[in-house]
Amino acid sequence: MLFEVQNPENTLKTHCGVLEFVAEEGVCYLPFWMMNLLNLEEGSIVTITNTRLPLGNFTKIQPHTSDFHNVYNPKAVLEKALRSYATLTKGDTIKVNYLDKDYLFDVLEVKPENPANAISIVETDVQVDFAPPLDYVEPVIPQQPQPVQEPPQAAVQEPPKKFDFFWSRLYFEWETCKEL
Repeated sequence: MLFEVQNPENTLKTHCGVLEFVAEEGVCYLPFWMMNLLNLEEGSIVTITNTRLPLGNFTKIQPHTSDFHNVYNPKAVLEKALRSYATLTKGDTIKVNYLDKDYLFDVLEVKPENPANAISIVETDVQVDFAPPLDYVEPVIPQQPQPVQEPPQAAVQEPPKKFDFFWSRLYFEWETCKEL
């Protein structure tokens, strides 16, 4: 059995399954993360509707922090954690606990698409795609400095050799004087 849970004060809604029917009539127990998601406080009124959701085959989730990628075998950790969820609703934030640390994930997309924007993940294989974490910063690739190209120099012309002519003439005159 799957249910749509809605906060009538702000129209926020999500979907869930039933763990067990032990609460007295008119009372339901929701996990803390779901109460936060719906902006509920203890004793708040909720609207619960029995619903049918398609079996999911794909979801795209976005970790809140990049440290989940440092977990050894994150795929296995996520697969195990998702077994405790009966549904995934687009826009929800789910919590995965591993080694006493909580990791939060936003559900960005679910398939097949449907009016409820939700899927059942009980007894089905769901392909999971990751979006970059919320705290992800694109690495800055250092650019190789471009070699500075000097402007082409104009052909340098040497000044005319005025003194060569002068010294040649002087030498010529000196040689001429010696002969006299």
